[in-house]
Amino acid sequence: MIFEAAVDLTITDNTAYTVLVALQQLGYGALQRVERSDVYQLILAEDQPPAEIARALMRAEVIFNPNKHRMSYVAGSPAADRDAREWEAVVADRDDETTRLRRLLGERFGVRGLDRIERSTAWRLYQNDGPAPKDRLEWACHVLLCNAFSQSAVVRERPRRTAAGESAAVVER
Repeated sequence: MIFEAAVDLTITDNTAYTVLVALQQLGYGALQRVERSDVYQLILAEDQPPAEIARALMRAEVIFNPNKHRMSYVAGSPAADRDAREWEAVVADRDDETTRLRRLLGERFGVRGLDRIERSTAWRLYQNDGPAPKDRLEWACHVLLCNAFSQSAVVRERPRRTAAGESAAVVER
């Protein structure tokens, strides 16, 4: 089973603002807003209710702080919303060591059958007329968002995620 959680800041994201200014200075004048999420993809040996996994992650303060974060998730292969056509650039460190985090989530927070965790950052760009096209995200990865020597990047359609916690509504677009 694959479970993917996205953790977003509910407070001002200074890193996203810095990226906004830098990309504008690099020639992307139409760029109006930048959003980012910390993405945790959990590869599990056994199926579990997605809401149960989300609750466990929301108790793990190394991932989620209720005072400054909100979480959304998708279980299974992240299926995109084909109508939305909103893209995100997912950037991951090539040598990310997650053994301790995997052990902590399994032993202390009850995420059963956790084989592997992959961490990354999802970037979303918005310009004057809506979400940025795929080629703009690819350009942004090339010029700023991804260090080709130590990171990998993939631009994908933004998956439709469910809000974790009190609401089971789909996260806003």
